[in-house]
Amino acid sequence: MASRREFLQMGVAALALPISSHASLSPAASLADGEPATTPLYKMVFDERFGSSRVFAEEAERLGVPIHGIKGDMTDLWYHDLYARWKQGPAAIAGMTAHGAIFCLERLAWDQRMRVVFRADHRYLADGSIEHALSGPTAMLRQAAELSKEARWASEMARLITRCPASRPQLSLANVIGPTIRHADDPEHLISWLIAPLQG
Repeated sequence: MASRREFLQMGVAALALPISSHASLSPAASLADGEPATTPLYKMVFDERFGSSRVFAEEAERLGVPIHGIKGDMTDLWYHDLYARWKQGPAAIAGMTAHGAIFCLERLAWDQRMRVVFRADHRYLADGSIEHALSGPTAMLRQAAELSKEARWASEMARLITRCPASRPQLSLANVIGPTIRHADDPEHLISWLIAPLQG
């Protein structure tokens, strides 16, 4: 009988099958090959207290996405940035934070007809690996299979979020267990997320 880990890894492998025939999964290659347009991001939010969140922000900045650091409390971000920006109209934001920040931002986004369209819960496991519980567009979750072999998962997560399709007709769930480099200041549970306007 397969263990829980083997079962989850088989599920991820099956999810990746439709894309396994492509020669390259790099963002540039995907876009060059006629992939759908991606969701434009106004800003990526990260928690300065956590090493993995800082790595996430470094990769986002390298990819050309504006970043904004918080220290757990997103009040300053809301009052001095997002409130005014969202009054002009919906603008997608993403981030890697603890639960409190995404909980508040998700509620505030509802009034702007925006919702969480991608979420990944990252939990460190006792054996030294990390579990990523993902929900979001099927195309993104297929690409998330890379997390099963990528120890620098926070960088991979930033790259993945920047490839969120603008059109999101299908949503899926997936669990991925992979290796990790754990930072001493990381909590047991971090969340990567993307909030975007509703479609239709």
